[in-house]
Amino acid sequence: MSFFSKIKNITRGDLFGVDIGTTAIKAVELAGSKEKGFMLSNYAIMEASGSLERSNGALQSSNLKLLDTDIVSYLLMLRQKAGFKSKSAVASLPAFSGFSTLIDLPVGSDREIGQAVQFQAKNYIPLPITTVTLDWLKVGEKVDTGGKRTQQVLLISIPNETVSLYDDIFSRAGFNLDSLELEQISNARILSLASKTAKLIIDIGGRSTSLGVAKEGNLKFAAQADFSSGSITQAFAQALNISPRRAEDLKRNTNLASVGGETELSTIMLPILDAILSEAKRAQAGFEKAYNEKVDGIILTGSTANMKGLPEYVAQQLNLPAGKAHPFPNIGYPPEIEAAVDDLGPSLSTSIGLALKNA
Repeated sequence: MSFFSKIKNITRGDLFGVDIGTTAIKAVELAGSKEKGFMLSNYAIMEASGSLERSNGALQSSNLKLLDTDIVSYLLMLRQKAGFKSKSAVASLPAFSGFSTLIDLPVGSDREIGQAVQFQAKNYIPLPITTVTLDWLKVGEKVDTGGKRTQQVLLISIPNETVSLYDDIFSRAGFNLDSLELEQISNARILSLASKTAKLIIDIGGRSTSLGVAKEGNLKFAAQADFSSGSITQAFAQALNISPRRAEDLKRNTNLASVGGETELSTIMLPILDAILSEAKRAQAGFEKAYNEKVDGIILTGSTANMKGLPEYVAQQLNLPAGKAHPFPNIGYPPEIEAAVDDLGPSLSTSIGLALKNA
């Protein structure tokens, strides 16, 4: 199954994943093979500082508009400064770029399910079926009280204009866009690979939060929340009457477990975090109802996962073990970045998952 793949004759060298978020671009190159294992050979993180100063400064927004000229410039800069060698790329789509829903279909072959998806998609997709690119994932089977088995399928749709725009952006930056993938799928691939039980993955991005439930490397359930890391920055700026840049610095250095005078800072962000966790609970409940299976842990990813005290707060609020994303048990890395991998893990998880898509 290939997600929104382009059929091209590509000579692939290193595996290259590009995570285009709303406020940053993160890219990785991986070298190696499935047989010998993969190694992080290069990476880069570039933040769009304009998003802090103005609401329209994000690289992309929930109205599905991308600042294509800016993104092309950033990709060219990344290629030049970081020295990426890859010619083809797998790129991420934020959760708000697409629509996904869980549907039940009769158990059948991939061909039969594909035909059923094409026939039934119009009943679920909120846009005209001719204007979207469809894909789907088998995510499990279930048996009803009468003993009838059904195939559970995650149906995904992306507006055709979005796919075309991404293709144009990468072409102008000198890359072949091999394929696009929703960020929840990429995170699931790398962060739940070794998990035999369901994990809730919370990715707090710059303009939205993506939520997914996954196990054994496969996404099972997807959702999103409109509250984000940017919402916390805005709350700091407004409450303390400071610039967005200063607010961003305070957010990154705030400890949720702080006491004394610093408690004021942590309490400013708690209503927003609680709103995000409320949506996370909703996603957890949706998965558990659909699959009759329990979520037994939480993985926090995205750069906000590095906020001090966040895993402990999330664990307390959701009453489940919670921890930061650690993609590197599955990926080797040069010894010189040993001291940084704990913080790099949440930031690079999506791009690593993307790079592994075609491995």
